[in-house]
Amino acid sequence: MIRCLYIVTSDGDPLYGRLFEEDGCFDLKKLPTFIRNSVVLFHTSSSTSSERVYTLDHEDSVWAYAFFHQFVLVVNSAQGLHIAPMKNMILTLGKTLMLQYGDSIRSWSGSMSEIVDLDSLIDEYVSVTLENPSESLLDTIDELLDSAMEHQEISFTGVFDSGGTMLRGNVPESHLFRLQVEISQGTIKPIMDIVPTSVSSGEHKVQMLRVKSLTIAVASDPSESTLHAMSLVGELAHTLNELL
Repeated sequence: MIRCLYIVTSDGDPLYGRLFEEDGCFDLKKLPTFIRNSVVLFHTSSSTSSERVYTLDHEDSVWAYAFFHQFVLVVNSAQGLHIAPMKNMILTLGKTLMLQYGDSIRSWSGSMSEIVDLDSLIDEYVSVTLENPSESLLDTIDELLDSAMEHQEISFTGVFDSGGTMLRGNVPESHLFRLQVEISQGTIKPIMDIVPTSVSSGEHKVQMLRVKSLTIAVASDPSESTLHAMSLVGELAHTLNELL
């Protein structure tokens, strides 16, 4: 599980901190010195990339670092957590923070009144189960998508994991890379935004909504109105949200 999360400057100064377990072993107001030093070390290295997450084992924990233009995201988790999906979650969260709060973070004083709904946004990512759905849930998703494809106006549907891998669906291979890029970059809106993210891929306009760690994609036939796909992806997202 994720134990805590920090948003810090490139000098390691904490701007924001959250503890996700009641028996946390450190003060949210003060980053451990070795974490500050690690941030500075990574940031000053010419080989540090914004497209990957760096991890360091420390005692019984794993510290993960993701570097963005205005801030650094630092996450602490227990050892044994599935690292790959956690890295996907951190990158996606960081890119979402950049899109929604990038300009604010650059000049942020640390006052929560300056950045609205930050806690809620972070909870959407951190509170989700990072493992893939069970076989039972995947079978239910299969049934949902099969039912959705009974609509003649719909060209294809799919459900993807946090890294953009299709778990179930009939999305043609020619569209998969395009959708994976959008999902992994964190640009897909969550279900509570209601209006889906529209992604152009070939002749199709794919309507996409994120539900916790999963993403649903629906595309109307190019000869049909995109409203068919927009309506259906919303219905599927609400159903999947209840199942999760």
